[in-house]
Amino acid sequence: MIESWINKKYLEKSTIKRIRNNFLEAKPYPHFVLPDFLKKGMILKLRKEILKEQFKRQDKDLFSFYNTQELMFSKNKIINDFFNLLSSNEFLSLMENLTNEKRIKNIDMHAHLYKQGDYLLFHDDVVEGRKIAYILYMSNGFAAKDGGRLELYDTKNPLKPVKSIIPGFNSFLCFKVSGRSLHAVEEVKSSKERITLGGWFYGH
Repeated sequence: MIESWINKKYLEKSTIKRIRNNFLEAKPYPHFVLPDFLKKGMILKLRKEILKEQFKRQDKDLFSFYNTQELMFSKNKIINDFFNLLSSNEFLSLMENLTNEKRIKNIDMHAHLYKQGDYLLFHDDVVEGRKIAYILYMSNGFAAKDGGRLELYDTKNPLKPVKSIIPGFNSFLCFKVSGRSLHAVEEVKSSKERITLGGWFYGH
């Protein structure tokens, strides 16, 4: 099943080793961004189905965006297939090899939609059991001027992000969850919609 979804280069042993090394050495904390992660036909099909889901407005001091229910409970076959892919033993094993994080057991999954003016202030994602955060970007045509970048912070100097990542279409981003994993989503400055699918890999 994994070969029908994932760009085959990310299943090669030499590529996996290189990604793992880069992940462990990344600053300000372990992370990677894998462009063109899904096969083109699959990301387009998945995006189309995600946009059929019901998005509910979430508006608090820390954040402003729309999100879906837990997608494990979606009745959509394509979304169910993708959830089953990411929670399969084969994909969990791939994630362990890409991140050097052992004993990953399960996942959760939601979709998020940020419109103009939406944002997420910095926080660390630390909740018991969370090992790796993941984001699959589904936005088209974002540039730095549009905002909506994922900002990674150093806990020693949290006033300015160390790295800002543009939400490139079909990029798969992961970072290790810890007390160091401060991050935020920059305010969306244009009329473009920032669409993502993501959640966490859990373990013991």
